[in-house]
Amino acid sequence: MHSIAGLGLAGAMVLMLAGAAPPPEADDIAAITRGEDAFGGAFVSGDAAALDRLLDDGFVGAQPDGTLYNKQEALTWARTGPNNTFDHVDDLRVRFFGDTAIAQGHESERGPAPELKPLRRVFTDTWVKRNGIWRIAAASDLDPGAATASAFAADADTIRALRARSNAAIRAHDMAGFLPVFADDAVFVWSNGTSSVGKAGLQTFFARDFADPAFGTYIRTPARVSVSETGQRAVEHGTWTALKRDTRYGGDYLAHWFKAPTGWQIRGEVYVKLYCTGPLCTP
Repeated sequence: MHSIAGLGLAGAMVLMLAGAAPPPEADDIAAITRGEDAFGGAFVSGDAAALDRLLDDGFVGAQPDGTLYNKQEALTWARTGPNNTFDHVDDLRVRFFGDTAIAQGHESERGPAPELKPLRRVFTDTWVKRNGIWRIAAASDLDPGAATASAFAADADTIRALRARSNAAIRAHDMAGFLPVFADDAVFVWSNGTSSVGKAGLQTFFARDFADPAFGTYIRTPARVSVSETGQRAVEHGTWTALKRDTRYGGDYLAHWFKAPTGWQIRGEVYVKLYCTGPLCTP
């Protein structure tokens, strides 16, 4: 579901249906603008009570993967978390059709800890006015960067599962569980600009991290997996986070996969550090 924060009335663009009389009252525009702010805020603060007042009892939402959810499920998610840490909307547009309104916009979001994963979505919310009160009857989110369905959807799912297994092995400092997914001649470009070739270099790099008491984990989160038309190669784009004691840094990464006789393996990875917060940060 989408969430919105920090948008004033001046940020809303109101579009009228051609030929429709008279324009909406300023109070209607303000109510929907405030409501969009409250919708997002509920999933940041965990305010299920505010969400209960905002959503129509017959509310139905659609997540970017096509999964439908109802009002009670939305309330449970807001109440139990984990909750987002940031949300902001751009280009809010509202069209009125009598006692129905369509609100659309772009949303930037940051997920819960520890990943604090950034997301970018396009949303459409349908509002209905009952007894003088505007409530959300339907919500739909679209992730423009999500992988599209294809003949190789199962391969993309396999790569995502292998990445999740790799994350778990790093979190457990399990070298035996971490290394097998990499090709013997894989090439790596690390976030500081250095590089290494082959499993031996990779093992040396991670053995040093695993032995460091300050090291927590690396989390790689795929945003998109694209498989070639032959089904033999794939590219994985995503974001990564490093946790080392009180320091957090991360950015974007790209991984080159190929389909070996034994299954999908990584031929190379490139990591680019885009941010760093904490005492261990260096220029």
